[in-house]
Amino acid sequence: MPTILISVLAVLVSLGSLAVAYASSRRSHMPVLQFMWESGQADSAAPKWWLVNVGTGPATNIVVAQAEKTGLKRGLGQEVWYNPVLVPSIPAGGRLALTWLGGTMGLECGLGASYTDVERYFYTTKCGNDVSMFYPGLHLPRWPLLKLRGNKPVKTWWGVEDLSGPQWSSVSPDHAKRRWWLPRRFGLARRMGGWADPVLSYRPR
Repeated sequence: MPTILISVLAVLVSLGSLAVAYASSRRSHMPVLQFMWESGQADSAAPKWWLVNVGTGPATNIVVAQAEKTGLKRGLGQEVWYNPVLVPSIPAGGRLALTWLGGTMGLECGLGASYTDVERYFYTTKCGNDVSMFYPGLHLPRWPLLKLRGNKPVKTWWGVEDLSGPQWSSVSPDHAKRRWWLPRRFGLARRMGGWADPVLSYRPR
């Protein structure tokens, strides 16, 4: 009996060590994006919004979008997101100017960014009323990054000069499908290209 107990404890300790090592590895290259407003007074540059990576790893497959209002919560709730823009990867400690948002601090809308780490796990940042929230998983719509059925829902950052004109690729909660078996803390998906990735079920509003 003592031998069996010792063997079981050894197995549990080994599993615990593996779990700790895996979590530590994930945190070592976890991107965390934050929206930042810069007035531009210090160096006479034009005021603008920035997306800053304050995490420990590069952020890739970044999509920046807007919402009329965001509750800063997990999932989509009643949020309607629109104007998705695909931007280049941002290394740890790097930043990217969101020039198409213009030089106005008060945008009267919520901002959101979905992105992945080097292992294609999703993360989401939501910003509204000067408050930012960070969540593991995808808590924005899953817009296809490439053409789907002949259309490309996201615009590339170098092709968007401003936000004049009509909105594009608006998505409401009714048009974003989530796998029933996926834990809600991960939103619509945990990993790009994974079993729960709803990209093929994308439907515009």
